[in-house]
Amino acid sequence: MSRREAKQLLRDHGLSNDSALNNTVPLTATPPTFFRPSTERSTRRGWRKQPPVEFALTDVFTELAPGWNVLRTFDVFGELDADFLVIGPPGIFAISARIGANKKIWVDEDVIWVNGRPTDHVGVTRQAAERASVRLSSATDQNLRVIPVIALIDPASLSFGGDPAQRVVVLSAEIVSQWLSECSRAYSDEAVAYFTMIAEERTTWGSQPSELGPVARLR
Repeated sequence: MSRREAKQLLRDHGLSNDSALNNTVPLTATPPTFFRPSTERSTRRGWRKQPPVEFALTDVFTELAPGWNVLRTFDVFGELDADFLVIGPPGIFAISARIGANKKIWVDEDVIWVNGRPTDHVGVTRQAAERASVRLSSATDQNLRVIPVIALIDPASLSFGGDPAQRVVVLSAEIVSQWLSECSRAYSDEAVAYFTMIAEERTTWGSQPSELGPVARLR
């Protein structure tokens, strides 16, 4: 199906720039405080001392119901700097994995503190979501918002401060799929399929078409 045909399909279902395609997901869920252990792997990014912990999330996504699509972005979209792009009825989510490594974590509106030291995790994750929003909005001619999410693995403790409505969503990796599934529907099944098709195209992210084919989809 071409982009033109897909866009026409959306119009046929009554979806346009001022329709449900522009709805966003409330970010008021309170994250639980239990965590899933992770396996240490070789590091691949300068800001991460452990990992890549991305693979610890792949099994979690199998818990999502049909109708969700998960794209593996950590080895494809260099400028995006997010590990997964998850597209489903409630919206589009840029999910980044971070390891707690038995450290004390404090989360406020703009900073995640690790053992009392500030990190750039919140800023990096927000920027990743903003970049994805710009790319997808341009490719679809829609005003789309990508929701930033941080999945934490194995911290010693997790505490929250500030205004929950202003914080980036920070969750236990173990319950990411549960949280996603409990968000309210924003998009039709047709819209989800269309956005996934666009996101799978490497040209959407500024890359040349590749003999490797579309971006890897986990489900």
